[in-house]
Amino acid sequence: MAHFKHIIVIVLLLFAFGFSAKAQSTALHPYEGATHTYTFSGLAEGLDYDFYITANADGTGLYDDSATGEFDFLTGTTGAVGAGGDAAVQIGWNTGASLNVYYLWIELTIPGGCSNRRYIEVVPQVNQFDLLSENIPATNTKSCPSTNTSDGFNPTASAYDAGFTTLQFLVKREYGTRDWSFIPVLSVNPDMSLGKVIISVMGTNSGNITADTDSRYTVNGLDSEVVVAVSIENAPGYNRDVTLQVTQQRESITNLPDSNPSNDDVVHTIEVMPLINGMGGI
Repeated sequence: MAHFKHIIVIVLLLFAFGFSAKAQSTALHPYEGATHTYTFSGLAEGLDYDFYITANADGTGLYDDSATGEFDFLTGTTGAVGAGGDAAVQIGWNTGASLNVYYLWIELTIPGGCSNRRYIEVVPQVNQFDLLSENIPATNTKSCPSTNTSDGFNPTASAYDAGFTTLQFLVKREYGTRDWSFIPVLSVNPDMSLGKVIISVMGTNSGNITADTDSRYTVNGLDSEVVVAVSIENAPGYNRDVTLQVTQQRESITNLPDSNPSNDDVVHTIEVMPLINGMGGI
């Protein structure tokens, strides 16, 4: 069993380095709301394993998963080590987990024979993963409608054609390094049944991101921000508030949710363009 102890020490060092290097949810310091898989490798094939969590490092204070709200075992906690020599369990850390320290144990047993066990200390943290939206720059909250012919504005048309205005918003991620995703929702007030569309979502490393069938955009973890470009059909005679809302945010692998809904919406006002119906006396 000395070899088993050596493997556990290696796993601990790798997890600890990951936490110190980046501000994110890690296996040993998970954010509330995160899911992490705990894998122990280099085990002898055929051993029976059992995962459990206690409140104390001496193995006392066994938690009952079905009665404890701060965490959930999302996969089976018992089994036999396969040919790959791994034993793994997936745990979801819930709201309130940051109030306690937990000891995750693995117990290995030779069928019909002796057992050995080891633990790792898990210290959950308050969730800091956040996606927020801003104007570009953040202080640019108002603008006039575009009157460029390249945007469809046509002052000489027989029927008044006001064209479109293109706006850009910034969606930013804080406290994370993994891939992340969101669903943007675009709205205009007053709507007036005029055109509004998301043109593109772009990241430095992600490039031009294509939405999936659920309108979800997944961003490369190397990008902490993306630019969302939208096109709004002009409506002469009205101030119009354009809102980009970031919804259903989550981090890949950990499935972390957004921690601060108060900064999910950004508003940009397209100010009134004088309405010209036509010219008389000519």
